[in-house]
Parts: sequence; structure tokens; C-alpha cells
Amino acid sequence: LLRCPIDPRRQAPLTRDQQSLVCGNCQVQFPVKNGLPILITDEAALPAGVRDRERLPCLRPARS
Repeated sequence: LLRCPIDPRRQAPLTRDQQSLVCGNCQVQFPVKNGLPILITDEAALPAGVRDRERLPCLRPARS
């Protein structure tokens, strides 16, 4: 089972969707090239409405 490399706790699973692996937590998409997943964070596509990685739900501080 692959986990999202962006999730600091490494708990968010990745699922296959067309030509990518999608984080179950923040919806970041990692490409799959020639059958191999590219889990390099700089290669990942951010979900709609998110401009940079620091705004992803898994990287924002939890509210008290």
C-alpha cells in the first residue's frame, strides 16, 4: 500500500486514477510514467483551488 509522501504522518493512502496516483487526504495527484509511480513532490499536481503545497490540508496546522 502506497502512502502520500506529502502527508507528514504518512497515513494518507494513494489510489490509482487514470494516469496518476491520488492522495486520499488532500487529492494531490502523482503521475505514473511507463507504469512507475513518480512520488517526487515537485512532480505532483495540486488539486483545484490550491496554489501551493503549504495550503494543502495535511500541511496546515490543526485548529484548536
